Amino acid sequence: MAVHLGKATPEPVVASVIPTLYVEELESALAWYCRCLRFKVLAFNPVFATMEMSPGRLCWIEKNPEKKGQGMINFHIRDTAAFHDHLVREGVDADPLEIGVAGTHWFVFRDPDGNSFGVWSGLFGLNETDNVNRPDFPRLRSFTYVTLPAVRCAGVAVTADVRDPASALAEAAARLDRLTAGLDVDGALPGRFCVNPIVERYADLTEHTLFVCREFERDAVLPEELVGFDIPGQHYAVFSFDRAREEFRTDYSNIYRWLGKQFGFLKAVPGAPHAVHLEFAREDGYEAYIPYTVGPDETHEYR
Repeated sequence: MAVHLGKATPEPVVASVIPTLYVEELESALAWYCRCLRFKVLAFNPVFATMEMSPGRLCWIEKNPEKKGQGMINFHIRDTAAFHDHLVREGVDADPLEIGVAGTHWFVFRDPDGNSFGVWSGLFGLNETDNVNRPDFPRLRSFTYVTLPAVRCAGVAVTADVRDPASALAEAAARLDRLTAGLDVDGALPGRFCVNPIVERYADLTEHTLFVCREFERDAVLPEELVGFDIPGQHYAVFSFDRAREEFRTDYSNIYRWLGKQFGFLKAVPGAPHAVHLEFAREDGYEAYIPYTVGPDETHEYR
């Protein structure tokens, strides 16, 4: 085949090349890559993650025990459907086009020697920098993902201004301490924390009922004045805010919207046992634990 240099060529189809690594257990694998190779998690759900290996260089990690130890090269392109049509016309061995979470498109094709290539378009983690640096996105210190076991907790209710709740929460915390003095405190969540029931609409929310709580043993006898919660074990997206940001609860609307676009995030139905945020005041900041599940094609506009 003759190769002609210096002549105009069509615009490249491939925007970037991204390898996929298959693992048996996703969360421990992500922890290993972050700890040992200093990779950064850009997007994550229970079966799939986008990681940054070095600035601008990405890889995908997929939970797939059957393919553990294997890998694949992926082409991130601008128009997956058009490229799929092109390959089919060329007689290439290509799988059907699939549509995944958050509007992503995906398929696999093989070259004549049987090498497999993934083709992907969409923004699962690929627009993380744009999202986090948007002017209207919450000013975060960090975000990560955890799984917590079931939590039995109880606390004092307080209606607070979400923009300036400090004094109301301090009064509730003092009352909780008086009511629970001498009781055994147990569990994975030491100290006081807020249980913040999820509501239907966060936009323009200025006042909300919060619960200043502690976790207790299952058989602990609690004062009648306390409100109890039995929160099932679940996944949480954890957002960390600087200590000066006491009004972080005003950001929930934007956080939900971003989670839906990035991860196919399903908002918990208000009133369900698991539909609560857990909020912690640390020495240097605040942490908000937001429960999440992942849907097949999330398109909700969260408010």
